[in-house]
Amino acid sequence: MSRDRVGGKAGTLAVLRAAGLPVPDGVVLPVGGEASAELAEEIIAVLGAGPLAVRSSGVEEDGADGSHAGQYRTVLGVTGAAELEAAIKECRASAYTPRVRRYRAERGLPEDAAIAVLVQRQVPADAAGVAFTANPVTGARDEIVVNAVRGLGDRLVDGVAQPEQWVIGGQDPVGEPRGVLSARQVRMVADLARRVSAELEGPQDLEWALEGDTVWLLQARPITSLPEPSPPPVPVPVEVPPGFWTRASLHAPLPSMPLNITVAEARNAAFERLTAELGLLLDFAFADIGGWSYMSIRPAGGRQGPPPPKWLMWLLVRLVPAARRRTKAAERVLGTDLPGRLVTRWREQWLEEFSGRCGELLDTDLSGLSDADFIAHVDRAERLMHDSSYAHFILHGAVGMALFELVGFCERELEWPEARVYDLLGGLSERSTEPARELAAIASLAREGIDTSARLEEYRHRFGRRALRYEISEPTLAEEPELLTRLLADQVEHEFDPARLSEVDDQRAATERQALAELPSGEHAEFLRLLERARAAYPVREDNEFWTVSCPIAALRYAALEAGRRLAGRGQIGTRDEVFHLFPAEVRAALRDGSDRSELVRRRQGERAWMLAHPGPDSYGKDPGPPPSMAALPPAARQVSEMLLWLSERAAQGSPRSGDGLPLSGVAGSPGSYTGRVRVIMDEGELGRIQPGDVLVCPVTAPVWSVVFPSIGALVTDVGGMLAHGAIIAREYRVPAVLGTGVGTSVLNDGDLVTVDGTTGTVTAA
Repeated sequence: MSRDRVGGKAGTLAVLRAAGLPVPDGVVLPVGGEASAELAEEIIAVLGAGPLAVRSSGVEEDGADGSHAGQYRTVLGVTGAAELEAAIKECRASAYTPRVRRYRAERGLPEDAAIAVLVQRQVPADAAGVAFTANPVTGARDEIVVNAVRGLGDRLVDGVAQPEQWVIGGQDPVGEPRGVLSARQVRMVADLARRVSAELEGPQDLEWALEGDTVWLLQARPITSLPEPSPPPVPVPVEVPPGFWTRASLHAPLPSMPLNITVAEARNAAFERLTAELGLLLDFAFADIGGWSYMSIRPAGGRQGPPPPKWLMWLLVRLVPAARRRTKAAERVLGTDLPGRLVTRWREQWLEEFSGRCGELLDTDLSGLSDADFIAHVDRAERLMHDSSYAHFILHGAVGMALFELVGFCERELEWPEARVYDLLGGLSERSTEPARELAAIASLAREGIDTSARLEEYRHRFGRRALRYEISEPTLAEEPELLTRLLADQVEHEFDPARLSEVDDQRAATERQALAELPSGEHAEFLRLLERARAAYPVREDNEFWTVSCPIAALRYAALEAGRRLAGRGQIGTRDEVFHLFPAEVRAALRDGSDRSELVRRRQGERAWMLAHPGPDSYGKDPGPPPSMAALPPAARQVSEMLLWLSERAAQGSPRSGDGLPLSGVAGSPGSYTGRVRVIMDEGELGRIQPGDVLVCPVTAPVWSVVFPSIGALVTDVGGMLAHGAIIAREYRVPAVLGTGVGTSVLNDGDLVTVDGTTGTVTAA
């Protein structure tokens, strides 16, 4: 039969079975057929009672123009005629779901799909997975990539399990064994992949299952979006500046793309300005070493080295000009209540200013601008990035100072642990919960059968045009429609009750009453003064990030995409996204002079490949040891320095270290206990793998990740502290969180059953 009758999946498998490849026995029900009890009985008579695999086979599926993967239904473990009849009907019905129709409409396909059904003997797999006969990431045609999980492969295809991965080139298989496949079995899968590729005359993506010593072929389809082969690695000089440098992984877990230098320069300028204005007797320096971001902290106007004795410290801060200027600045900070004035400035000036500037840039139709006007637009976006970065970081300092005073008072007068103090502030960070509350409202409409497409588009426009992390080459949330659709579907099926957020408000009020009850009446006025300051400042931590970091980066990204479109359209670079391999000045020059930048891009791609293959150590240079005692500092300088050092520790605790397994310990970031299955998410591109109730385990979270918090049961991070974005968001959602474990992502695996205790800061096997 032709593909028009049996569909792409079944048609391809029939060709490969006829060529002698190991395809499980099966029966095809052509397009247009109906399921019946009699038909099911006939199939059972041929294939046996099961278990059977019942799979949709779309006519347009697995073709050279597109795979349409994941659109239609597969039902596994079917036994008996009654289950088989129901499964066939379920596969047929999957062609008419709103999701499929929306998918087809976006691609200009007919509204309804033509679906055949393939019924096969289900392989009792010891292991299963997928294999690519060309590297889908690098484009290398001489490499085979094998992903494998234990048992059936549906957990891998559905994104539930984290696979063992192997790469097979000219040498032995290379991978990180998890006990799924031996090297011999990997070669068996690779041999099958080569046979499929040769038979179908092109790079293929295939599904397979291992039963004993037989590797069964379950599906094969062309790789329709294979990138050009990556250039060979180009070594990058590793030049280490003098001093002690530590990896700045909180905001730059990977090497930044060249075009992202605007974000890095804005951060560096902000730190240089605010440390002087706040009177901090330390300077922060950043450097790319071998392409990886590192940070160094040194005394203002001095060098790194062992802490000086107290008497020398007393002299230095009074004699070194830079230290004297910082001391005077610290006195102004406290004498004029700079933290309070900055919080007020955010509410009364900066919020309106930055939201307006972001909105103007994001709403501009870039495609209609001339090159000169477009470059002027880019200039405005870069100015916004610099201005907003300064506001963001200095507001971070202001918030920290206000919280430092309240935490210190409660620890001193009430003997409360720090975690208890944040119960006085819960529920105030409304920006953290606003996206979830709006998505819950849309889900409520969807459950009533109301069309939510316009409301979801408004949501995407309002909340989606923001960076997922601090790198403009990464897509924004609005560019991930499938993630938003998935999150909405999760809320439709597993209703998130916004009323649970009000529990935090009740807890805040109860904690305040308890504090007042425990304090002597003479301390009430001071406590309430500090509490009012902290409550005014605490929401600004997340509120400002939306307009001072995420949206400005998004504006830069959209400008970069437009620049890439123009340069690729003129043949100056190969594809739109290659623009991220150019520095901003090079993009401007290319737009002005029209010259070819392809070779430059090719070299930068090789340099990035080398960087990724050569991650530097956690630190360079000799560790000067702990910072010197603050006791010798003048009072104002001592207080400001203690505040800001305290804040930096609470934002970024935890560093990579070796770990043998559970239990894990970290920062008790959000109270409560939860038991669930682990989902390891290494970056924003994997957020769509999160299932309702998962324990989210990740290196670090960004503020935009707040959209997934209604779906998770608990949070575990490698890096972060009490004032990290993840901790603040988790407390708002009442999600138990343990942060700063250092090794969570290396010790835990998808599917592990663990208990996360956010009160004690531990993660244990359940």
